[in-house]
Amino acid sequence: MTRLHRSETGTQGAGRIARAQLAEALRALGQRPLSDKAVHAARKSLKKARAMLRLLRPSMGRAAYHRENAALRDIARPLSELRDARVLLQTLEQLARRSRGGRPSGIRELQRMLRLEHAAVRASLLQGDGALVGQLQALREAHHRAGRWRVGRRGWTVLGAGLRRVYGQGRRTLALARTDPAADRLHEWRKQPKYLWHELQVLEPLGPAVARRAGLAHRLADALGRDHDLWVLRATVAAKVSARAGRRRLIGLIDQRAERLRAQAFALGHALYADTATDFEAHLHLLWRSWRHRRRRVRPV
Repeated sequence: MTRLHRSETGTQGAGRIARAQLAEALRALGQRPLSDKAVHAARKSLKKARAMLRLLRPSMGRAAYHRENAALRDIARPLSELRDARVLLQTLEQLARRSRGGRPSGIRELQRMLRLEHAAVRASLLQGDGALVGQLQALREAHHRAGRWRVGRRGWTVLGAGLRRVYGQGRRTLALARTDPAADRLHEWRKQPKYLWHELQVLEPLGPAVARRAGLAHRLADALGRDHDLWVLRATVAAKVSARAGRRRLIGLIDQRAERLRAQAFALGHALYADTATDFEAHLHLLWRSWRHRRRRVRPV
């Protein structure tokens, strides 16, 4: 179950969900032969577990939080290499379908290069009995430690502080990206709505207002993610496509698409982060109190 329920405290629920996500990642990476789909599933589960860590940070303590977060980040890093190689190729193919006036001459050659790179990354990570064996062992250890996290039996004092921190970081990184929309600042911003989305997902039992806010965070994270993929593709085109093969036109197509995505992202960001972090947390606290004290309706016999 990926949502909180009233029979447990907030910290118990977040800890349970984190352990469940680590178990899902273990199942995915334990498959043989290991597929791209399984690696993608493991990455998603690790991201959700790290989102729960951020909720639990106030009760775990600084040292324990940083230790566990670094461990999960290191486990996910090689999985991200495979994802990046695959998505870079997909982004180029999507751009080719959107181009008007025929495909730029360099697309076909770049596609060939990216397919070879994806195959090489895939072979190095997934082939053989030892595929990602180090990550699998580290994940087993992280899952074991998660069963011993000292999170206590606390409620909104912990969850609210965690949400306020993540939401506040999202607002701050939005403000920085708005003043200077460089790729590195947009990259820092894009992490925050994804964490917030996963955290709001587990709070959706509080009511439809939470589900709506979670949907908004999801759409923002998706727009920023696609913009980041285009930025990586742009750097690849600049490095590997010659002027004679249509580099300038390819970069122009990428920039046009990125401009639309960034406009969409800023509009979504202004809507998602319209409240102060304090007001955002206070509103959710009211919903939390109402949900926790709501009596279950008795079904008629």
